[in-house]
Amino acid sequence: MKKETTQAIVEGLKEAGINFVVYMPDSFFYDVITTIEKDPDFTSISVPNESVGMCLCAGAWLGGKKPVMIMENTGLFVASNALTRFHQPFDIPVLMLISYRGDAGDGWWMIIDIGHAFEPALKSFGITYELVDNPEKAKKAIQLLQTSAEVSLELQAVVFRKEGQW
Repeated sequence: MKKETTQAIVEGLKEAGINFVVYMPDSFFYDVITTIEKDPDFTSISVPNESVGMCLCAGAWLGGKKPVMIMENTGLFVASNALTRFHQPFDIPVLMLISYRGDAGDGWWMIIDIGHAFEPALKSFGITYELVDNPEKAKKAIQLLQTSAEVSLELQAVVFRKEGQW
């Protein structure tokens, strides 16, 4: 990921008031994660799977923090139990930053089926999302969707398309 993209994402998180970052290691977000880990404005935690991560985000929200979950789109399926049995019934919003694996041009044959199922899954879970493909859109979407999460008390996602202009 280019330095300006990493900077736009981190600035977007800060400007949106995010102060608690939970992440499942993901190569797309490597530079963002390492930047956040070094930044004293964030508390950051690596998790063994996305369901655990979403539960930590819920606890952070209930404790007065503003969390974000960073993950690959395959993690949406792993987190589905936490989303449907915890977040949605109890109006616990979380902003998610999700890399779109299996998107057109990805090149990973073994993940194409996840790409086909991903957007329909977001819709079936009732998650509002924005597809982004450049740093400026990413920064704006982070701010917009965090505000939306806080007002609606619903899950929101910024979905990062295949790296190209990044």
